[in-house]
Amino acid sequence: MLPSFTGPVRWPLGGLALADDVASLLELEAAEFAAVLGTPVHIDLDGADDGGPDTWAVRVDPHVAAATLEAEARSRRLVLALPTPSDLLDGVNLLHSLAHAPTAVVQDVEAATYAETADRIRAELAHVYPYAELRGLDLVRVAERYDHLRGLEGVEFWDEAARWVAELGDAHTQLITPGPRFHPPYVAQMRADGAVLLEVPDDTAAWAAGVRPGHVLTVADPGAWLARTGASPHQHALVAGRRFLAAEGAARRFEAYGPDGVRRAWTEERRARPSVVARGNQVHIRSFAPEVPNRLREALARANPDEELVLDLRGNVGGSLVAAAEARRLFVRRAATFGSIAFTTGRGTLAPAQPLTIRPDDEPWPGRVRVLVDALTYSAAEDFLHPLVGLPHVEVVGGPTGGGSGRPHTRLLKDGVRLSVSTAITFTRDGRPIEFRGISGCSR
Repeated sequence: MLPSFTGPVRWPLGGLALADDVASLLELEAAEFAAVLGTPVHIDLDGADDGGPDTWAVRVDPHVAAATLEAEARSRRLVLALPTPSDLLDGVNLLHSLAHAPTAVVQDVEAATYAETADRIRAELAHVYPYAELRGLDLVRVAERYDHLRGLEGVEFWDEAARWVAELGDAHTQLITPGPRFHPPYVAQMRADGAVLLEVPDDTAAWAAGVRPGHVLTVADPGAWLARTGASPHQHALVAGRRFLAAEGAARRFEAYGPDGVRRAWTEERRARPSVVARGNQVHIRSFAPEVPNRLREALARANPDEELVLDLRGNVGGSLVAAAEARRLFVRRAATFGSIAFTTGRGTLAPAQPLTIRPDDEPWPGRVRVLVDALTYSAAEDFLHPLVGLPHVEVVGGPTGGGSGRPHTRLLKDGVRLSVSTAITFTRDGRPIEFRGISGCSR
């Protein structure tokens, strides 16, 4: 439960020494916090807590076991206690959970039992997930089909929980298992007989082993991957293929067979790949890593403004919202409102939609732009694309994109697993939702 604030909430963050990208992210998402708190939130990056009401205070206390968010009803205050400053975002993620909690305190700690974990999943989906109407879902009925989870444990529990979350049909709404992983640079589409490779870069170990597009990766249970993957219908098989490809550690062994029936095995090792690859006026943004705005500026400085710029976002599943927001300003020529966004309140409803605005970079690209997209253009890549759609100097080719800018909230469950749940619906200039439907060459 949250305090009943009587005016705008002040959020003093002085003394935390926030990284620039964290501070920028908080400022970008101020409307999200306002939707949950029911009042505007004024972020003060340099201010200190004065103990007054209508305040969201943050304090670092090494004696606190985990991020803890407490509502002080009488003093009209929120207090977020953190073991270290680096726990801030985990603590901020507790806001949606506190909004529907029956208590005045929530902590970033694991559930004690699997039954409690099932209850936590049910509560988060019921109160935070915003797309039930868009997807024609009855969340109560879906949850009822998984009542048996309360009697399961371990692997069986997580398998069924993944299927439950996947039924919501949203790639951001998922279970996130702990541990480092990397995505080999292939594109694969899951089908009944395995994962068919659609793209195999010629600098990979797969290519060296003779594997080409059209070869089929060996998958023990393709149906299970499809059932445990949530995504918009037009990207579902691609997202399932991508999740199968994800590798833990530094390397992974794969096997595939081609039209000749020959099976080829290889080991793909993790290695860094540039987020931006530019050749003249051809620029491929593979992901929105923090360095993308600067890399993109460098690429544009070498391009010819008298010729059309081809900006390739195919296969770009997102990344940093801050990087995407900064990079898109390079292609906007005047300040404008380009759509709106409605955030969940954390209590099973959506707050009124808020306008999305943008201002151009000091030196925006002066020429024409053609943007290439596909069903794997998703998340922050869609946030990048959104204000460019409909501009007279921009043409969007392909799509629809994945359909999910998302703004996911996470909640710790058990065994290190976190539940990620989308929190927003983003609308184009004409009020069309991007979620579930995506952006295509004919979008406005």
